[in-house]
Amino acid sequence: MLIAKINDNSPYIPQIAALLHWEWSSLPRWSTQEGIQQRFITRNQPDSEEFTLVAYVEDGQLLGTASVIVHELDDRPERKFWLGEVFTPPEHRGKGVGSALTKACVAHAQEQGIKQLYLYTPDQQSLYLKLGWQEIEKREVSGEWVSVMSLNID
Repeated sequence: MLIAKINDNSPYIPQIAALLHWEWSSLPRWSTQEGIQQRFITRNQPDSEEFTLVAYVEDGQLLGTASVIVHELDDRPERKFWLGEVFTPPEHRGKGVGSALTKACVAHAQEQGIKQLYLYTPDQQSLYLKLGWQEIEKREVSGEWVSVMSLNID
């Protein structure tokens, strides 16, 4: 498995948009592939603080994706950087792809001088706890209850 940062014209962007739309289209943020694709183009501009990583195999097949996003939940401005859109297609789940992407995002964020990351998840708390994240609150996001978690990478 290889992991790399994508840029704003990555050939993976349409594929990522289709996968995220397929998985989460019932949620407002992922209701259109075009909207998702535009967010990835904007997020991965050369001067952006945000970034997306992809996991893939030598032939280019996408195994998963994860991003660091500025203010994914924006009601607490002090919580600036968020791990988000961590996704592995069903056929590649259970093989450590999500964990590897999470660790790579943390390492890349640390290289950028980011000291604290946040995430929210409705159902993957145990994975993130194993990776050193701490639950800091439970709240409702887009009609579902989630755990907000943080990781100090100082």
